[in-house]
Amino acid sequence: MEITLISVSGRLACDGSRLISSLLKRAGHRVTNVYLARREPEYELTELERLNEIFRNTGLVMLAVYSNYFGRAVRITNLIHQTFPGLKVVWGGPHCIATPELSLKYADAVCFSEGDEAAVQLVNRLDAGTDYLDIPNMAFKVNGSYVINEVLPPFSDLDSLPYYDYGLDNQFLLDGELLPLTMDRIKAATEQYPFYVPTMYFLTSRGCPHECSYCNNCRYVAMFGKNIMRFYSVGRVIDEIKYTLTTLPFIKFIAFGDDDFLARPQKQIEDFAARYKKEIGIPFGVAASARTYRTKKMEILLDHGLIAFNMGIQSGSQRVITEVYNRNISLAQTSKVIKEIAPYSETRDLIIIVDFIIDNPYETRDDIMQTYNFLLDLPPHFKPNLFFLSLYPGTPIYDRAKNDGLIKEFDEEIFRSYTRGVVRYQKNYEIFLVLLLRIAKLHPRLQKIPLWVFRLLGSNPVRKLASLLPDSIYEKGANALQLQMAWRKKGK
Repeated sequence: MEITLISVSGRLACDGSRLISSLLKRAGHRVTNVYLARREPEYELTELERLNEIFRNTGLVMLAVYSNYFGRAVRITNLIHQTFPGLKVVWGGPHCIATPELSLKYADAVCFSEGDEAAVQLVNRLDAGTDYLDIPNMAFKVNGSYVINEVLPPFSDLDSLPYYDYGLDNQFLLDGELLPLTMDRIKAATEQYPFYVPTMYFLTSRGCPHECSYCNNCRYVAMFGKNIMRFYSVGRVIDEIKYTLTTLPFIKFIAFGDDDFLARPQKQIEDFAARYKKEIGIPFGVAASARTYRTKKMEILLDHGLIAFNMGIQSGSQRVITEVYNRNISLAQTSKVIKEIAPYSETRDLIIIVDFIIDNPYETRDDIMQTYNFLLDLPPHFKPNLFFLSLYPGTPIYDRAKNDGLIKEFDEEIFRSYTRGVVRYQKNYEIFLVLLLRIAKLHPRLQKIPLWVFRLLGSNPVRKLASLLPDSIYEKGANALQLQMAWRKKGK
């Protein structure tokens, strides 16, 4: 069967869509891959219509959908239904896992859990002309009604899966024109954060030890009872990376995309590190939390190529962390880990990146100041990442905000943007201070400003004086600071 697989992500996919492509090819089907790997400007209808030459020769279209790019998926799906009425469109990916009912408003079918078995079953049955409406992990729209099937247990035999598909045959990039994917285009598209060298993202596990209210991992907890951790074997990880590097020899940095890399047992980390250094040898980075951090695990990785470490802190307010974000991590433990890893930036040249979420409608101004003071106290070599809170469908915080009347659910006319560069909820002096401090910590010249200046700006007397001015001034200031950071990122 001829299948068109489209990734609507704003960067060149290195995720599950490449795995689905390999699974379908292994089952004997022909797959054409299209990547909408551009964040902006948004794709207009005339540009999307260039895909029609592919659609007219395909038997099924499958879309990998993220909530951030939900609107793209809708526009492509509507284009197909209007231009090729008999052509079915199937959605999968994080957005569909979080909210299958919303996705079925547009798609003919949705994979709302892991697709390793469901995707192949669906295509096989369609190809054979047999009934497919009972496939587990799938939901279907039939005569205006929804058929939502049972959920399979978490897929556990990860080593049985094929390698991700990084081939060039029938792979295209949509960017003005429908361009054949080449090594030069892949290389340019993979020059990404944090080092802006050709970077490969790679997953060695599934699942997450946390149940954060803003993350669609919560959906897995609802389906499975808990978010079960599953790991590829060390040998499989090393073998696939080696194979992929023969296809992408220009890769200079490997970013392991596991939600919490240090959740692995220490013995596996020891085995991985030894083989990685001997057989791969490319610098790498991992993400972890203060809850799973262990000194021994960290030092093993540092001895074998770790050069970047990312840790989510999310807020300087324990109330927000516990009551709003549902993170079972104490700030005391986080501070302890920060103190321990800080020297590695000097002794091991380790890049340490810490994540915070701001513009949260459930924060008070005092909560924001706790984040501000936490940022002030970070060691000088730490790089703070600030993200505006995104209320993703299917997450507990989305439901809370919807019930509280802060947001409205999608309808046929309105697409909510989940990625944004302006404040929406906290239009005040305190959020302006946080954004100002972030720039000061990242800009070499501004790093010379004494910390007492920022402590003065955050003092109660100055905050009281600042409150005399309209919040609209701080809203404009915060948005200007955010825009400046966006330009600095683009300029690397």
